[in-house]
Amino acid sequence: MYALKLFIFSACVAVLVAQDASNVQPVEILTEKTYVREDGYDFEYKTSDGVSRKEEASLITVGDHQGIGVRGSYSYIAPDGQQYLVTFTADDKGYKPQIHVVPSNQ
Repeated sequence: MYALKLFIFSACVAVLVAQDASNVQPVEILTEKTYVREDGYDFEYKTSDGVSRKEEASLITVGDHQGIGVRGSYSYIAPDGQQYLVTFTADDKGYKPQIHVVPSNQ
């Protein structure tokens, strides 16, 4: 009996998720730029759903090891309607993000 209840509950959840997914609009890339250099890369893009990302990377040397240091930012509109901007660095000292709420233009 428990297995039947679990099956019916799972089927209901699957139907609800499928209905919610059918309301999703396709996202288009509005702008995109990519540059690959010998010592790193740069890229940026913006999409029709309010997402944007900009990133630049360069080779770094730490002791005897080489790696990539990255700096950048990305923004998105969250389900709460607020636009969030995340700026970050990622290097030998780790990933360091800073999150900001972008004020809306009223």
